[in-house]
Amino acid sequence: MTPALGAGYDSSENMFRLFSGRDHESVDTLEAMELAVANRDRSMAPVLIEMLRFFEDYVHAIEARKALTAITGRVVEGNEGSWSGWMEWLVNNADEHHPPAGYLDWKIGLMSLIDPRFEEFLAPAAEGSRVNVFEIAWGGVGPDGIPDLQDSPVVSAEEQDYLQPGDRVFGVSINGEHRAYPHRIMNAHEMANDVLGGEPIALAY
Repeated sequence: MTPALGAGYDSSENMFRLFSGRDHESVDTLEAMELAVANRDRSMAPVLIEMLRFFEDYVHAIEARKALTAITGRVVEGNEGSWSGWMEWLVNNADEHHPPAGYLDWKIGLMSLIDPRFEEFLAPAAEGSRVNVFEIAWGGVGPDGIPDLQDSPVVSAEEQDYLQPGDRVFGVSINGEHRAYPHRIMNAHEMANDVLGGEPIALAY
């Protein structure tokens, strides 16, 4: 069946036709892509790019990339067709591709399937945010999927025997107390919770 064109098309409705939650029908997703292309709906670009991160079906991912190319006119080569490639492009072309009305609610519904706490995190953006909401992305792991360092053991510079001369460290000084967190160790944790100079700190990178 050929998707309807013209005045009856609604970007916000089509966004939820693309994805409306758990147990969403695959046929609706594909129809939403066709409608977006038929109506050259640039507002659907952020939505389709968001979905590229979550499509488990290779067919849907291919169709989404085709739809994005048709809507934006962007010629894609190699890895530029990946989610990260499209995201980088979107950040540089955001002014011409504003998402449909209701995008924040749609995104909250999508991200809440990963973890319900995303609603608490994203909802305040409705009152205004300095960050474009479509730039907020899931890191790819569940909560606590990367264990942080908690009050890790400390040795003096003279006692340590594992650092190499070229190793990088994160240096922190608070209230006259100094500590170096080796990048090689931090790389596996991405965050250290500690107390330094009598102050609780969270080192993240």
